[in-house]
Amino acid sequence: MLDHNLVLKSDELYLAGDQLSDGSSEQAAGLYLRDTRFLNHLALKLNGTDLDRLSARTVGPSTALLTLSNGLLKLPDGTLLPHSIAVEQRIDLGSAMTVKVSIHNYSRLSLPAQLDLELAADFRDLFDIRGVKHVERGEIHEPSFDDHSNTLTMSYTGIDGNDTSTTVTFDQKAEVHHQGHSPQKKKRSAGPLPNFEHVARGAKAPPMCVATFKVDVAPGENWSVTATITPHPVGDIPVSDRVTVANDAPIRPAPIYSDNDAFDAFINRCDQDLEMLMTSFPQGTLPAAGIPWYVAPFGRDSLIVGLQTVHIFPERSEATLRVLASMQGTQIDTWRDEQPGKIIHEMRYGEMARTNQIPQSPYYGTVDATPLFVWLFAETVAWTGDQQLYRDLLPNAKRAMEWAEKYGDADGDSLVEYDTHTPDSVHISNKGWKDSSDSLNYRDGRRATGEIALVEVQGYVYASYARMADVADRMGDHDWSDELRRKAERVRRTVEETFWMEDEGFYAQALAGDKQHEKKQVDAISSNAGQLLFSGLPSPERAARVAERLAQPDMSSGWGIRTLSTKMPTYNPISYHNGSVWPHDNSLIVEGLRRYGHAAQVLDVVNAIYEASRTYPLQRLPELYCGFAREGARANAPVDYPVSCSPQAWAAGAGFLLLKSVLGLRLDADHSQVLVDPFFPTWLDSLTHVDLEAFGTTYSVAVQRRQDDYNVGTDGPVVREPFATPTPV
Repeated sequence: MLDHNLVLKSDELYLAGDQLSDGSSEQAAGLYLRDTRFLNHLALKLNGTDLDRLSARTVGPSTALLTLSNGLLKLPDGTLLPHSIAVEQRIDLGSAMTVKVSIHNYSRLSLPAQLDLELAADFRDLFDIRGVKHVERGEIHEPSFDDHSNTLTMSYTGIDGNDTSTTVTFDQKAEVHHQGHSPQKKKRSAGPLPNFEHVARGAKAPPMCVATFKVDVAPGENWSVTATITPHPVGDIPVSDRVTVANDAPIRPAPIYSDNDAFDAFINRCDQDLEMLMTSFPQGTLPAAGIPWYVAPFGRDSLIVGLQTVHIFPERSEATLRVLASMQGTQIDTWRDEQPGKIIHEMRYGEMARTNQIPQSPYYGTVDATPLFVWLFAETVAWTGDQQLYRDLLPNAKRAMEWAEKYGDADGDSLVEYDTHTPDSVHISNKGWKDSSDSLNYRDGRRATGEIALVEVQGYVYASYARMADVADRMGDHDWSDELRRKAERVRRTVEETFWMEDEGFYAQALAGDKQHEKKQVDAISSNAGQLLFSGLPSPERAARVAERLAQPDMSSGWGIRTLSTKMPTYNPISYHNGSVWPHDNSLIVEGLRRYGHAAQVLDVVNAIYEASRTYPLQRLPELYCGFAREGARANAPVDYPVSCSPQAWAAGAGFLLLKSVLGLRLDADHSQVLVDPFFPTWLDSLTHVDLEAFGTTYSVAVQRRQDDYNVGTDGPVVREPFATPTPV
């Protein structure tokens, strides 16, 4: 990234720059693979001195170029003035990371150069870096250097006896030694990875290795050396089998062309970020949730990305479904929160997962991924008409629905709930998308505990039944379709009767209670109710009141809809879930608002999110930002959340769902048609969307504003038709 905060990725291998951890407040910078940091220190010195960093630019998802220069240098033949030497560092990620360092002598003096490349590998588990207590650490071995192959090896044996290592091979003859330990103080080096040397509190720092190259660079001449840094994780995949990115391959154009270049750039960034986050894990390929903390298979996040993008990337949705189906729960395991039919929350591969210090092996501690799996399955089959996919995964979908009825609804009240427990550092107490421990509170500020039924989760369950019923009908299973519609209606009726707060014209965030007492409303005003519109559950009358409430200043920040009303005692604009703004949350709400006919409000939110994107480097939407009102000194840009993931998958997916809402794009699978009903913001008059997919074909839609109307052209199964207000099943 810009500002020297580099973020590069190639499949599972990724490099994170100068970022704070979300748990321990230490620096996360490093080279990572399979939840292990394989390089924590990489710095460069010229003739014993640091270099001045002039620029750092990402060239593509896996490539960066840094330009540095010298300070004042005393040479045998005279004094070399500052900025007489250019030092370029090109970083490429593929099956390994290569760092090419080039020295360009622009002075009139010969440069007797000593280039020192400092490296260290601490092999720390990602969760350890984030602040989860590491009970025991293994052994970091003394580095070794092979003169014949010019290869440095740094290695570690974990407490489970498994070996990992980082090898560094140089294409020029090097003198290599190691000394003491890598520095622990937080200083800015001139190396390619700023602040790439912090070590955990109480942890022994790994030895620091120094590779030295001595060369004379004549005036006007160049010299270079390339280091190939290869991590070798537990269960290492041969290099030949890894995905290798063509770092110089041209970046494909945005899937839209409009009369607004900035909007095109925004969608292009969303497209590139999603492409960057697609990752081939041992179980298969799906979008990693975000960098630096969530390069791992995630249930909820990947499924929501699928719902955001199934109209343009159905093949990715299918891949996500197949990966998650392969890890579907089969047994009762309280440590991992596993139950038969349940869909995973998270899968990790590091030492702490392998040794059961954390339950992510995999971890099933969420209740929304399972109905989301069924919903995305139904949507993917509907958009593609793929009967093979239907046959392959229908058993998994049925097991997921059985989980919702048997384990998710243990008390038989037609609601999916979960039990809270005392929060610890490895288990989640709140098991919806707002999964921080303080995200669920009554209006008087008391924390909600006991058995929790979240309102948006009931919407996911409703949509899973309703959309699955449509698909079953088209597949000829009419009896099952009727049964699913009855189940959807039972959920809808229960939600309308128990969550609705008439005095507020809004739905409660949740119901909470215990086995001895009836659940009561968690009466906070939150964005959760907005997501209920996305599922199509509310009556049109109540949806209109929810839309009106979301537009009020306590919920609408000017940069998007807040997660929590400013009128709630637990509101905090700098919190993770109690007043911040999440682009993905807004995109789901926007799609719900559009389906209920609130097009003008849709444009208000679209404007807010799009304009927020323009304030960020590369127009990259972060995971979230603070919920301060867009006024005064904060009118030009939202306030950054301190440890937001960027890039982040469902933030990138938000761009495509917002675009879908503006186009009014939806499916009429019964007639094998795609319907559109354009409603553009003032800054957009023409738009062509290419590479859309439906019913196994690829098509385009071109829309041109004509005063108060729109002309629609297409080469696919597209029909212009206004939205009809949805009616409950």
